[in-house]
Amino acid sequence: MIDILMATYNGEAYLNEQLKSIENQTWKRWRLTVCDDGSTDGTWDILEQFQRRIGEDRVVILKNNPPTGSAKKNFIQMIQACQGEYMMCCDQDDVWHPDKIEKTFRRMYRMEKRYGKELPLMVHTDLRVVDAELKELHPSFHAYMNLRTDGKLNYELTQNQVTGCTMMINRYLQAYVQPVKNLEAIVMHDHWLALTVLVFGKLSYLNQATIDYRQHCDNSVGAQDAKSLAYMWQRFRRGKTKFRQDMMNSSTQSEYFLHIYAPCIDDKKMVKLLNKYAFVYKKCKIIRVFVFIRCRFLKKGVIRKVMQIFWG
Repeated sequence: MIDILMATYNGEAYLNEQLKSIENQTWKRWRLTVCDDGSTDGTWDILEQFQRRIGEDRVVILKNNPPTGSAKKNFIQMIQACQGEYMMCCDQDDVWHPDKIEKTFRRMYRMEKRYGKELPLMVHTDLRVVDAELKELHPSFHAYMNLRTDGKLNYELTQNQVTGCTMMINRYLQAYVQPVKNLEAIVMHDHWLALTVLVFGKLSYLNQATIDYRQHCDNSVGAQDAKSLAYMWQRFRRGKTKFRQDMMNSSTQSEYFLHIYAPCIDDKKMVKLLNKYAFVYKKCKIIRVFVFIRCRFLKKGVIRKVMQIFWG
């Protein structure tokens, strides 16, 4: 049984398509838990109709009261509460390819065969970037955004390479989320889980798109052509303050990670690496740049690296 965890908020425009794509999965042993964050449109009615048709044993609907106001918080609390063997996160506005669960679980099964079942494991995949009408913008999200997929901790600390709506985790990775209390110290749920599995378990990237990642005006994150002039200009307009704040947030996340898990990490080199990044913003600019380069805490792409050196 695969537990699918979906966060919703005013998602009526695209929710029916997403639910239909889940219903049409080739892997039929799934259970959907939806946690709504105070929708004021027709989202709740759509969810109830789906629940009545599929059954309450397979579709569970919850409501945050009061709303969290954050997809990150919504997903973290669902992951902490889940009792399943395997979990997948799901956004309300995408469309899953029919074999998404099956392909992802097959990779998970291979990992279990190789590393054993009692180890924190994560599988994540590529995405096809599409517009609001599902017309393709780019066949690969990771290529479009110029992101790494090599699963190296030093790179993951500075720039997340795992997209939450593509990942499957096992219950041994989920167990590491239980001590998390200060959600403000976390950048995003997928970034936190990626760090956790790189420290304590194994991460595998499936170089295939398993989802249509819809881009529309209400996207909370979204995708852009990271090599385009428009993207570079937008990043420049956001300015030094925003760039540095994002970097500082990832550093704070590393500090909180150490606060929770340091006694559990056997690899002292890994602890040292985490510690260097956690406290890099307590150093002067010259030392900070030296640490970025020496420890390879560098974002991917020339423009990003230049911004990091001058603005970070």
